[in-house]
Amino acid sequence: MKEANAQAAPAEALAPSIGVHAMKQSRAMNQGSHKSLPLEALRGLAAISVLFWHVTVGFFPQWSGVFREKWPGASLDGEIWFGLIHGPSAVTLFFVLSGFVLTRRFLIDGDHQIILRGAIKRWPRLAGPALLAALTSWALFKLGAYRFKEGGAITGSEWLSLFAYGIGEGFKPGFWDALGQGAFLTFFRGKAYYDSNLWTMRPELTGSFIAFGLALLVSLVPSRLVALRAAMIAMVVLFCYFGSSLYAAFPTGVALAAFLPARTRLLPGWAVAVALGLAVYLLGYTGVETGAFSILARALHSRHAADDLTFVAVIHILASALLIAAIELAPDGLHRRMSGRAAHLLGVLSFPLYLVHILILCSLGCMVLILMTPVSSALTAGLAAGVATILGSFLASVPFALFNERWVAFINRATDRMLEPSLAATKAPSRSETTPDILLSSRASSAKASPANA
Repeated sequence: MKEANAQAAPAEALAPSIGVHAMKQSRAMNQGSHKSLPLEALRGLAAISVLFWHVTVGFFPQWSGVFREKWPGASLDGEIWFGLIHGPSAVTLFFVLSGFVLTRRFLIDGDHQIILRGAIKRWPRLAGPALLAALTSWALFKLGAYRFKEGGAITGSEWLSLFAYGIGEGFKPGFWDALGQGAFLTFFRGKAYYDSNLWTMRPELTGSFIAFGLALLVSLVPSRLVALRAAMIAMVVLFCYFGSSLYAAFPTGVALAAFLPARTRLLPGWAVAVALGLAVYLLGYTGVETGAFSILARALHSRHAADDLTFVAVIHILASALLIAAIELAPDGLHRRMSGRAAHLLGVLSFPLYLVHILILCSLGCMVLILMTPVSSALTAGLAAGVATILGSFLASVPFALFNERWVAFINRATDRMLEPSLAATKAPSRSETTPDILLSSRASSAKASPANA
């Protein structure tokens, strides 16, 4: 939920011939690659948005809008830029991205192996990092490193005092409990009390298979029958929406994958800028009639509160789709700027950063808050805790990313052996469709100039 980008003029008219060549190369790479680097950057920015959201809910709860009755009039959720730090809409963006990225290449190439491999790998691919997060949290519990109760008492955040709404009274951490949760229960039972961010793993896994199945169905319909394809997707979106509105994000991503034109037809820079701005605005919508969202909230208001909440989910899904479309069809200049090493880095850190930051916030962040509170103002102590959480989360995500790199490579090799035993020894492992491997990619690209990687 987050990211506003300025447009760049069609650089081919301005750049020297070598720049034009580089730009065309960049377009070709992104068309032929298994993943879009700008979308991986978007995934990373969404993870950063969730991080900032949780810092706000934990250390500045009065600004979040979550506790509106406790701090009336203090919330920032009426600001036009609120979508940049609105964690719930960032999660919706993750889900729409998954629906798009997991199926886009299949719907373009028609290779059923893409879906088969994706389906086989999906659970273990997600389970490795989730298990590491759960076991790390168990270790922090056993070491007494968590100080969330004291932190929540200082800031008044009930969310923080209950371990990001993860646990209740009487909770006793256990190794086998953490092991079972990280590997299995979080995916099939929705358990997430060792790391509350793991709640998304169940809808992510379920939604991925919704996306795989829908993509296969769509592929059976000839591409010339656009209306029939659209009707099939719309039906699945409605099934998901009325079951749980959040699940509608995945078939929406498939719809984008099926109908979004290739990068042979690009939007003008001004249109991309408008789309990005509108998307960020809509991602900040909370359903509350306040500030910049007053008119929108009045227009969507229902007599039933439950309807208002589903309308919020719909707005976030549509905003996410708009954001993805704008980035995918951005002019070459902007697209190239979003396809460098920074995009790789954001992509590879996105999943580790998402998983680890609650652990850092409830340990290091709260420790800093407790130390700073007696010697500084509440604002200064909260800022210090927030900075410590952000820096600590990025540092802690590095070993998680290293593990993730090796885990994905292992899963890819195992899948190769399972599906193509005769080729497993010679075929390079395929990349994950959902999380890029910056560490290997950076080494490969930087090895041309130096032995170090970025």
